[in-house]
Amino acid sequence: MIRFFFIALIFWTLSAKAQELYPYAEAASTQPKGVPGIRFTYENYKEIPSQRARNYGGVRLVYGITENLTAGISITGSNHHLKKFPADLSYFFQKHHQKGFQQNPYQVEGLIASLKYKFLNLDGHQRHFRMAVMGAAAKSFIPHDGAEPRLGDNSAIDGSWIATLLIKRFAVSLTNGYLFPFKYKDESQGYSFKSGNCRYVNLSFGYRLIPNAYSSYSNLNVNLYLEFISANYDKATMTVNGQPYSFDIYQNADKYIYNSLQAGTYTEVRPSIQLIFYSTTRVEMGVASPIFNQSYLHFYPMYFVSIHKNFFKAKK
Repeated sequence: MIRFFFIALIFWTLSAKAQELYPYAEAASTQPKGVPGIRFTYENYKEIPSQRARNYGGVRLVYGITENLTAGISITGSNHHLKKFPADLSYFFQKHHQKGFQQNPYQVEGLIASLKYKFLNLDGHQRHFRMAVMGAAAKSFIPHDGAEPRLGDNSAIDGSWIATLLIKRFAVSLTNGYLFPFKYKDESQGYSFKSGNCRYVNLSFGYRLIPNAYSSYSNLNVNLYLEFISANYDKATMTVNGQPYSFDIYQNADKYIYNSLQAGTYTEVRPSIQLIFYSTTRVEMGVASPIFNQSYLHFYPMYFVSIHKNFFKAKK
């Protein structure tokens, strides 16, 4: 009997917030207390003009320390970067997206540690409103070569607040955050590179398509999502042997390269579908496309897939 009620509690907890477990953005909900989870993330796009596949992957472990506090740690890797900036910077910045340029190796990019604290939880019948704050810090092992920063690509700190509203089958969440990258330094070559400080906003919508009504914790859950990712970031800066390095010399070269080093603002949309099996395993698939300007962190279309598994312990 105790086992039955424990499984029912798991089912109620996950089904109640199923359509707010966003594939990309964080929700204000936290990991259940004492429950570990693991998440695999994969992203793919084709580099232009080389048409070479660029792949990114990450593994994240999460744990519910309390019902309001979740800890996470991630490791990321990709073939997006070289191990270090080459000696010939001019050739690198003009040619590194060309087919004839050397292939980037697959390598570990960085480690990310995070904490999320839910400080407001207003529950009602088939509805709730939650707010949380989240902080993260990353250590990168590679040189990022663009103005827009990313945790893992950059050693950085990140802070955000999150508000999530659920009404029956519909959920909406708003995230507002700031990402502050640190300088990458290569003392052997006298290089330093810093991506711009970034302000970002994520607006996410979720809708539970099926089931119409739950009859068992084993019900297949299908959710549809539409997420809008917006960012505003400062230009990149670089020094060589302590002297400022100007990117203006690349204005008449590859426009993508030049724009990727300048300050920018954009919004992209990420529609996706999510399948939840046995209330413990999520599989998500989606695509990113620009709707206002574009991100120069990646090319389009960008496809992403993720799998998240929670490990509940059934009590006897």
